[in-house]
Amino acid sequence: SSSTGDLHHYIDLESNYLEIIERGGLPCTLPDEILHKCFAFLPIDDHANLSLVSPHWSKFTRCEELYETLCKRIYLNQSKRKVLHVNRFGHSYRRMLELRPRVRTGGLYVLKYQEVKKIQRDMWTEIPVGAVLESVYYRYLYFFEDGRVMYALTHAHPMEMIPRFVNMLLRGYGSKDKWGVWGKYEIKKDIVRVWARQQWHDVCFQMRVLPSNRV
Repeated sequence: SSSTGDLHHYIDLESNYLEIIERGGLPCTLPDEILHKCFAFLPIDDHANLSLVSPHWSKFTRCEELYETLCKRIYLNQSKRKVLHVNRFGHSYRRMLELRPRVRTGGLYVLKYQEVKKIQRDMWTEIPVGAVLESVYYRYLYFFEDGRVMYALTHAHPMEMIPRFVNMLLRGYGSKDKWGVWGKYEIKKDIVRVWARQQWHDVCFQMRVLPSNRV
């Protein structure tokens, strides 16, 4: 009877092990209630990768309950009007995420402006003939889901500015940098408005969100 009991115990362990493998590993065996709470805190763009972990996660990351949580978290923070109007998207929160404009967060936007200027020559001009006068500067934007944004307008190359932005992130909200400052933003329909205060002036400008959800 002892050997029979050991055999049943072995079979149970093997079946449990096979079930864990089929579900994608030990983390995939967590109850759906816990997964829902964990997934709700993750960046929305990570859910595509999570759906590839296992069939169970693929089904779970596409459930309407999770889409509803993500929509409330994103749009109620980013939008000027704190309403969802899911009825405009066929009462589907998934369609809302696919179609309603939003700003992608957690990544750095770099907008480069480059212009070749005409050289005005007079008796005091020291620029040699044939030289080119080029003006280059960058506008940096790092968005957060809660409506904050890190902003910089400078000639500094991204290789120099990215470490500065990392230091600002590590020091937290309100930290100062030579060029980078903290500001805020909001969305109304497909228009993103950004406000930031630099030492020499206040900045306010707007951009349009493209259909592919890229600013």
